[in-house]
Amino acid sequence: MKLTISDFLTKDNDRLEQLIEANPVSIPVSSAAEFLGADVASVRAAVENDCFGLSWRKAGSARHAYLIPTGQFVRWYLSCKTAI
Repeated sequence: MKLTISDFLTKDNDRLEQLIEANPVSIPVSSAAEFLGADVASVRAAVENDCFGLSWRKAGSARHAYLIPTGQFVRWYLSCKTAI
């Protein structure tokens, strides 16, 4: 069966809708990585480089915390799709 562009976009939009429904406020790094087909370290690097989401480190801590607001991620993702 040949996958048309409209079929691909419909399936991609369905996946995005499922991600939003499961994570209406913020998206865990692991869920974003799974959605993008990337590893967790790559998503953390993208967050740290201001692609989407927020990253911070508490004073005296060696670890970073990550927050990917759902709205910000969806806007970023959709802007990437329309830029093609």
